[in-house]
Amino acid sequence: MITTSIAISVVYTILATLAFVAGYRAVRHSERALTLYGLVAMALRMLSAALVVIIFLFIVEDTTFRRTFIITFSVFYLLMLIFDVWFYIRSQKK
Repeated sequence: MITTSIAISVVYTILATLAFVAGYRAVRHSERALTLYGLVAMALRMLSAALVVIIFLFIVEDTTFRRTFIITFSVFYLLMLIFDVWFYIRSQKK
């Protein structure tokens, strides 16, 4: 159970981070676009994470597995959010 939760969370984290970095590279030269991108990227990430959780809840019927997945996914999401905020703040200082 926990390995499946970790695997799904890791795949989501990697895909979301790669998409964030690709978008960042496209707009990093424009300060105004970069600020807007940061807001839009975090909102899209939150919506996509909610979508992943909702889809998972519809697919899986085991309550214990659901709880394990939500906790694991939430931890990975928070770590990814901390990294992205740190990255964004650091890039704005330059």
